[in-house]
Amino acid sequence: MQQTVGVDTEASPSKPAISEAGAVLSTLVILGASTTALAVARDAYRHGLRPVVVDSQDGPAFHSRWTTAVNLEPVASGAWLEQISELSGAHAALIATSDVWIRFLIDHRRRLSASYALIVQPDDSTIEICLDKKVFADWCVASGLPAPAAWCPGPEPRPALLEFPVLLRPLHTMHSVQQSALPKAMQIHDEAELTHWLQKFAAQRAIPLVTQSLLGRPLEQYSVPFARRAEKTLLFTARKVRPSAELCQTGTCVEMCVDTRVERLARLAIERLDYFGIGEVEILRDTVTGKDYLIEINARPWLQYALAPASNHDFLGLVLERQGPNDLSAVQVGRTWVDLHADLFSAFSRSVGVVRHGHLGLLAYLRSLARCNVFALFDWRDPLPFLRSLRHR
Repeated sequence: MQQTVGVDTEASPSKPAISEAGAVLSTLVILGASTTALAVARDAYRHGLRPVVVDSQDGPAFHSRWTTAVNLEPVASGAWLEQISELSGAHAALIATSDVWIRFLIDHRRRLSASYALIVQPDDSTIEICLDKKVFADWCVASGLPAPAAWCPGPEPRPALLEFPVLLRPLHTMHSVQQSALPKAMQIHDEAELTHWLQKFAAQRAIPLVTQSLLGRPLEQYSVPFARRAEKTLLFTARKVRPSAELCQTGTCVEMCVDTRVERLARLAIERLDYFGIGEVEILRDTVTGKDYLIEINARPWLQYALAPASNHDFLGLVLERQGPNDLSAVQVGRTWVDLHADLFSAFSRSVGVVRHGHLGLLAYLRSLARCNVFALFDWRDPLPFLRSLRHR
């Protein structure tokens, strides 16, 4: 397999980033230590910034040779606010890389905005539209954008359009401890099954959302990563190779592609939100009808963020108004991202393995791996996050 394409900052110095107040940025404080945060940190380093990774739990971004790790004690978030504020200054920008940290940002926006030169996230009203799936569905209807019909069980009667099977998932995009026992999304086939799962949601104090189910149809799942500042938008389209859309799981293998219809729908949604920052639009296509559905917008960097710098889409440079280390005129295609450990599970596990259950031939699977040239953890210039992952398997 090929290595991730990229140019080292030491070989290609960047033009300094400028904050909203006109100060030269030198530091990017990254909330979260996940695989997503690692990709953002590596990109920040290539831009000549000092990446500071902050989290209360261990993660791969803590172990990069290019990051400064700040491990928060598991205490009240008020104490975290003090620690995070101490990392700020006129030359520091802040970005959240998970929905939990976005909630933290919303709760403490005023203090953080006063402390940091720039917060690389949209305003709270935009974030709330993206995080609350019912609000998002209503916003899509009001904006004339195609999206599955949605309903929150309660006094409001179920819409006639919502015939079984339906899709059930938590209302808020939150991966909290209380919701860990609930699936990200699942298809419900009848009234008895719906009642059973609504009781489970109530036990976990999670608000359920019932939507029109597209599962059971031949679907293609697309991701449109993007960055936007003022009237300038930079984006590209990627297709989820594995797992299949019907499993409602995070992508383990994702490849760049060209699809002008998907890109047009994503751009329209981004512009109608008047979005600032980095994010991802998720779109499903029914291949029988050819209709595209807007599923959600993640108001933060996404898991496969490494595809952007690997293909010379300089998202960080756009939002920070900073010239990146790569030749941005040479945008590259043919990039495929893989989380190898998770993808092996998608292929060979007893529960969902596509190769194990005969849905994909072994040779075809190996050929798809051979196309992968962007990796969740591996980077020969920064090997420790990958090496540590081998020790913990």
